[in-house]
Amino acid sequence: MPSNLPKKSFDYDNMKAKELYFNKNINLCTEGVIHENVRKVFGRDLMFGEIPKNRPYTFNSLVTSIDGKIAFEDDPKGPLIARKNKYAGKGADLDYWLLNVLRGAADAILVGTNSIAAEATSGGTGHCYDNHIEKRREEIGIDPIPWRIVVTLDGKDICFSAAQFTNKDMSTFFYTTEEGIDSIKKNIKKEVEVIGPFSSIDNIKINNFKYDSKKAYIIVTNRERKFDHKIGMKILREMGIKRLLVESPTVTHYFMEEKLLDELFLNYSCLYIGGKALSMGSNNTSFTSSNHPHSKLISLHMHSPSFLYLRHKLLY
Repeated sequence: MPSNLPKKSFDYDNMKAKELYFNKNINLCTEGVIHENVRKVFGRDLMFGEIPKNRPYTFNSLVTSIDGKIAFEDDPKGPLIARKNKYAGKGADLDYWLLNVLRGAADAILVGTNSIAAEATSGGTGHCYDNHIEKRREEIGIDPIPWRIVVTLDGKDICFSAAQFTNKDMSTFFYTTEEGIDSIKKNIKKEVEVIGPFSSIDNIKINNFKYDSKKAYIIVTNRERKFDHKIGMKILREMGIKRLLVESPTVTHYFMEEKLLDELFLNYSCLYIGGKALSMGSNNTSFTSSNHPHSKLISLHMHSPSFLYLRHKLLY
């Protein structure tokens, strides 16, 4: 049955984007979202590449200014890069809807603690707000709501009053290190199941994992106070997660460092910010001139001359 979480109406006709380029040489063989509304807006269904055996297929969606900023310095809410583009029209709505499409395509979503804290006052829950896409999830036999997994190094930076943990329809998953276990256990009201840590990626084995909405799950990636994302991703894959949306710019950068990110959906809002405003990976160590990821363009769409939508396949 459809979830009881809030939904929004989207103006598909006025969000239509013109396809300027599509790379037919990239194998896209796995369903992301097959639906008439996706075809109406983008001209084709959303399809992904082949799912790896040892980890989920990973992707993220960000909107940037023309100089690569992902937030204004005076008001760092990410969606404003789209909304404050006065020439964008429905292009800003398309940016938001694309995020909802990707949520609808994901088995699970990795989200940072800053997003969770913001939801404590906004009332949002980070789910897919498009009812049609949620129904498509049911048609193909997956949960209407993607599992939402909170990334925390030690469990001490989590806003436990947020809707993520108080709404009975939302799942409760944490992605942490061994240091985060006790803090999470003290603050969460559900029965807790700890998954991990494991001594190595070869020793990870989780047989027939079955999600129980009455439980909170703590996924432990490492015994040290440092993430081991290769182990973490193998755990998620063993739990049945095949498609993973990463909604944290910091984790996105880390995943590129470890060659774990498959795709980046980069929406391009034609406004300029400059200065010290936040950019993707600005809290991380920069790549060097001799060691950095590349990308190959999968597609390029344009809603207007002021808003572009680029989809990249990461190359390492």
